[in-house]
Amino acid sequence: MSPHQTGGSVMRRRFWSAVTALSISPILATSALAGGQALSCYQQATVPAVYKTVHQQVQVQPASSHVVKKPAVYAYQTRRVLVQPERVSYRKTPAVYQAQHRQVQVQPASIGWEYRMVRGVKTLCKVKHPAVYKTVSQQVLVKPASKVAVRQPAIYSHVKEKVLVQAASSYVVKQPAIYKTVSRQVLVQSQRTVWRPVKVRGCRY
Repeated sequence: MSPHQTGGSVMRRRFWSAVTALSISPILATSALAGGQALSCYQQATVPAVYKTVHQQVQVQPASSHVVKKPAVYAYQTRRVLVQPERVSYRKTPAVYQAQHRQVQVQPASIGWEYRMVRGVKTLCKVKHPAVYKTVSQQVLVKPASKVAVRQPAIYSHVKEKVLVQAASSYVVKQPAIYKTVSRQVLVQSQRTVWRPVKVRGCRY
């Protein structure tokens, strides 16, 4: 039923109650004065107001949102780095010599004349002279000079460095509004006074 309909019903009931009251009052007065027999009796009664419970959604907290930031994530890793590259140097080995000895003819064999003393007499003799030799020393190459490569390996080291694992990011968290159901009493019909028939002695109902 709409408020307008409810209000109209209330007004009509009030109207007819008032009319009834106005109609009965003269009759009562007349009967009392005349001392006649009462046909019916009425008394005023209070009808309490009528309420109904209405349930309604009420916002307790409005919708909101906030930004959540996630910092960047880093980690440490070990990396091998070159400190000194490989080097090659050369070592020289000198030539090796050995001394060899050999006979060298200094003067060939020859025949010549020379004076000699024979039995005290100076005598000219034909003399054969043998060849003359001498020993000479000579350095002979046994092993020539050479060059040997000497390799020095590269030198490495390990360093710890900071690397990015995950970049910083952010996201929005939304929180919906919060509601609750509240109950309240709504007036359907106001309190009113009506005439109600009563049973009394000497008065018909």
